[in-house]
Amino acid sequence: MGHAPSGDEESFERRLKKARAKLDPRSDMAADAVETESDTSSLLGLALRIGTDMVAGLAVGVAVGYGLDRWLGYRALFLVIFALLGFAAGMMNVWRIVNGSDMGSGPKGDGRSQRGSRIDD
Repeated sequence: MGHAPSGDEESFERRLKKARAKLDPRSDMAADAVETESDTSSLLGLALRIGTDMVAGLAVGVAVGYGLDRWLGYRALFLVIFALLGFAAGMMNVWRIVNGSDMGSGPKGDGRSQRGSRIDD
């Protein structure tokens, strides 16, 4: 149905592409800038998530420890214990993020979960 391009048509396409690149050199630079900006914002998002997970784990641990200390009448026993546990939980969350173990959670594009079995099996 279609015809194979002749040598003249291929030459024309090549020259046209070269001329367009000369006239608008910003198109390649703009594409590179968008790609770099996307990578930077992705890394910033990852850094903010890591910081938030650390602070959240520690804050929950301190809150639980403080509440138990007030309820049971201790000075700072549970506060210290649960602050350490909250810090450990925050570090575990950061470890999961950095190693990418929670990045691929849920089903994949082919309908398989992380364990490899299909959802509808």
